[in-house]
Amino acid sequence: MVGAASLEDHLRRLVCCCLLLLPITAAAELHVVIVQGLAGHQDYGDAFDRQVAQLTRSARALTGAERVRVFAAEEARREPVLRHLESLQQLGGDDRVALFLVGHGSYDGVEYKFNLPGPDLTGADLKAALAGLNIGAQLLVNTSSASGALLESLQSEGRIVITATRSGGERHATRFGEYFFAALGDSAADINKNGTISAQEAFDYAERQVADWFEVEGRLATEHAKLVGERAAQFTLARLSPDSTAPDSPELARLMKERDAIDDGIQTLQLQRDSMESRDYFDQLERLMLDLALVQEQIDALDRDDAND
Repeated sequence: MVGAASLEDHLRRLVCCCLLLLPITAAAELHVVIVQGLAGHQDYGDAFDRQVAQLTRSARALTGAERVRVFAAEEARREPVLRHLESLQQLGGDDRVALFLVGHGSYDGVEYKFNLPGPDLTGADLKAALAGLNIGAQLLVNTSSASGALLESLQSEGRIVITATRSGGERHATRFGEYFFAALGDSAADINKNGTISAQEAFDYAERQVADWFEVEGRLATEHAKLVGERAAQFTLARLSPDSTAPDSPELARLMKERDAIDDGIQTLQLQRDSMESRDYFDQLERLMLDLALVQEQIDALDRDDAND
């Protein structure tokens, strides 16, 4: 039996939607770009491999493998990365792009660089590439050392920027990425218990874990993560599965897929709220929430029938 969400959990999800008051179109898609930089040491290489593997699994489960592009090893070079980001300029205004940089960075007081084989990816490269995307929402997560050097230059409307450090002066290798990507598969990070992990929840989880690590080790913290931009709580990065087993029936599988699609619709709608008339926004939100309630009611009924068999 698949453990469908209880009525209480479902109502909590609906209440959260009402409180967030934030929107979607069914055609909107999330495109994920993952760049794994140079490690410099085997220990870092192993850690980066684990982080990218977790992120890739979560991203493919959320948006589909065809919309997840991973640049690693020899593929992780400046020109191919920039060409791929340029290719995303054809996306529509309701689509979303999440760019993740996993590796080491440097800052000389003037220019930030993300370390790659061959020429590094610079802050100027990132600014130009992201500025060319005419889409509904952008997310950049940079877990490298000195990544805070990008905060001021990359702030822009509709863009969320998360960095492992608060400035370019924090140049030690960071622990933030380890915890940020672990959050994508940890229900402890799901603060509102809606079955998904948002960028805000992953950030908050990682920030707490990093602070705890330095406190337990009795060390002065050498990194302080930062998040700038709006709607990080509405930018979903992972969907948690309460039960890894397959649904008991084709009908239950269909309903669960329909529920996930409606959830995605609510999230997309929330991201569009500022560009919509209030009446249109609330009309669409009400329809989606009613659809969600009806589908969840059917899932709960099947689940109860299964439990009574």
